[in-house]
Amino acid sequence: MNNVLRTTIVAAGALAASATAAVAQPSGDRNPFDGFYVGGMVGYDSLHLNNQSDIPDFDSENGGRITGLGSDGIAAGAVLGINVPLGDLFVVGVEGTGRWSDASGNTSVSDNTSDSSIEQGDRWSWGVMGRVGVLISQNTMLYGSGGWGQTRFNTRFINTPSGGSPTTVFDDGITRDAWRVGGGVEAALGGGWTARLDYTYSNYGNYDVVINPTNRFAVSPVAHQVSVGASYYF
Repeated sequence: MNNVLRTTIVAAGALAASATAAVAQPSGDRNPFDGFYVGGMVGYDSLHLNNQSDIPDFDSENGGRITGLGSDGIAAGAVLGINVPLGDLFVVGVEGTGRWSDASGNTSVSDNTSDSSIEQGDRWSWGVMGRVGVLISQNTMLYGSGGWGQTRFNTRFINTPSGGSPTTVFDDGITRDAWRVGGGVEAALGGGWTARLDYTYSNYGNYDVVINPTNRFAVSPVAHQVSVGASYYF
């Protein structure tokens, strides 16, 4: 497991545990997860590109697949949502998210005539998800989520002839829709504030990145996001 991801999960778990312990006292009659809220989140993004290549250099090296192509990095974003309690135990809501990521990665192959490399990154993403939560204590909620999102992917293909200078053959972006599922735990801190640990899985379906008429690769991206955050309920 990536060291950054491991550190994020450990820190997030410690935050959730300490937040739950800190709010052992009753918070009053009002459900602490009721109403409009805004918040921020930071975490780790990991994008995997399952692919099949028609690029000759990569075909000959890796059996038609571009190995090692994906991106990992740190992300930050904002959330805006509303929850409505259903009795004393359940909460339903809807949440909008916006997220920026520095996730990037690259892979390359070499032969006797040139070096070829592909760089892949995802920068901006946004989406809307529904949430269903269950209170496991007066101040702690477990929730599941699901919905829709979009992400802007950037791809760059660079060719470097032997003894020559690098040439950018392709540099473009594409915006893709995804279906998302996830879940997490949210703990009330008092004064309208909550802390959360959240995981989201996104699936972007299949599409082609066309470098030129004879060079393309088909990808099926999936993303994993682990985040910690804080929200304020009005």
